[in-house]
Amino acid sequence: MRRVTTVLPGLLLGLALAAPAWSDPPKVPLFGRHKKAAVAPPPAAAPADPAAAEAPAAASPPVRPADAPIGTVDVPGSAAAAPADPAPPPAVSPAPAAPAATAPAGPAPADPVAPAAQADKRADLRAAYAFALPVYEMMRTRQLQVSKVEAMGAPGVNHLYARTALADATTRDVTTPNNDTLYSSAWLDLAGGPVILDTPAIPGRYHSAALMDLYTDNVAIVGTRGGGRGGRYLIAGPGWTGTPPPQTTVLRSPTNDAWLLVRVLVNGPDDLAAATGLIRGFSLSVTDSHAPPVPVRSVPTAIPDAATFLAVVDEALARNPLPDRARAFAALNLAPGAPASPETIARWDAALPALRAEVKGGLAETGTTVDGWTYPGEGIGQYGDRDDAARACVALGGLGALPRTEAVYLTAKADAAGAPLTGAKAYTVHLPPKLPVGAFWSLTMYEQDAGGRLFFVDTPSKRFAVGDRTPELRPNADGSYDIFVQPAAPSGERVVNWLPSPKGRFVLIFRAYLPGPAFLNGSFRLPPVAASEVIP
Repeated sequence: MRRVTTVLPGLLLGLALAAPAWSDPPKVPLFGRHKKAAVAPPPAAAPADPAAAEAPAAASPPVRPADAPIGTVDVPGSAAAAPADPAPPPAVSPAPAAPAATAPAGPAPADPVAPAAQADKRADLRAAYAFALPVYEMMRTRQLQVSKVEAMGAPGVNHLYARTALADATTRDVTTPNNDTLYSSAWLDLAGGPVILDTPAIPGRYHSAALMDLYTDNVAIVGTRGGGRGGRYLIAGPGWTGTPPPQTTVLRSPTNDAWLLVRVLVNGPDDLAAATGLIRGFSLSVTDSHAPPVPVRSVPTAIPDAATFLAVVDEALARNPLPDRARAFAALNLAPGAPASPETIARWDAALPALRAEVKGGLAETGTTVDGWTYPGEGIGQYGDRDDAARACVALGGLGALPRTEAVYLTAKADAAGAPLTGAKAYTVHLPPKLPVGAFWSLTMYEQDAGGRLFFVDTPSKRFAVGDRTPELRPNADGSYDIFVQPAAPSGERVVNWLPSPKGRFVLIFRAYLPGPAFLNGSFRLPPVAASEVIP
């Protein structure tokens, strides 16, 4: 067994990936000393997920030729903690089972006055784009992260890399990062064999290791929800037919290309060192017989033209089992080995800007909007064979999103009157007392770039979010909180409840990890964002 866990201080590989300088100083808390928040016990674990346990052997995918091997080396100074005692194997906290398959649905045409014939003419491209965009965004993120590691002389695939700093405004590789957790990330190529994940026991602190397939579905989640006991897991691809080692739980990915993303909660600036030690306890190993990963040749861009988009997606589909619904798109050059028809590529080039605009709203375009807050639909994080349109929106504006049972993401782009949120105004976000949250909550500020992705706002305060772990966040007498959103810092004591906003438009996202039943059944709703007087 070769241990290939690696910790690169200052290197972000995960949902919040950027590459700050190796000597970045630790962030200094903005307001006073750290106030620790109590963590409620997690809800009862969900029933076992078929995707997270040993499954009947699937037909082996076509054998792919191997190019020059990618070496598996340890980065100096990156020794990992010893794996936790795996006996007995812990329960797996799964993503919810996918509903029955339906045909992919696309969003309504962006232009309400466009002739019906024109809308129908683009319907086939819309369905194909909704299916393909999540694949493209996964491969784009993979390329960004893997290429950075390989440029440093380290192996990029089948290695687990930990970030030991919280995300900030320089974190631009993955859309919608959070400022609450450390991340450890691994891009897996399971065609050459399975990998072994060892997780430490972390009682009393939120953590999770989520396994996502090529299509962005969370096929298994282990961590706090399953009891936080730690354990050993064999992560296998669709073609693996071997026998797992004793006391090892099998997590099976339906695709060879997969993303493993580990989150460990940081309880404020003073807790960063402790959280770093814990995330270094997660390790990834491959067997000596594991075949070398096959390099990806197509290079994605942030906003691709048709030739780039099709090349990236077609290569990814060739590396993995092809879903049945994808076969309908072969005539649009969207299939492994599909001929490059100049006429079809021209259609794609003409349609791509409008198709991208239709999903540009991200998380706010999915689910149900109540009082200005958009609550995600039940399929988020595990769409299965349905609702490719919603999946595409989330891939562009929330890649790596967890299922609702693990985390709820509420998005606000407008105030109580329906006016867009903008730094030209001031707002108050009222958070009621006793929020139905089992792990932690946070309210984060984002601005949207030209491509539709969300990133932190770079303000002088360097405060990107407030939450239940924010130093000296002050509650009201009844236990509720009023968060003041405006560009300039309020005077006096209210500054501790300040969330800085940019001068232009912005988006707010409220995160609730391990949400309680009131969040999941819709009986709890956040009050609308209220426009208010600027606090001098």
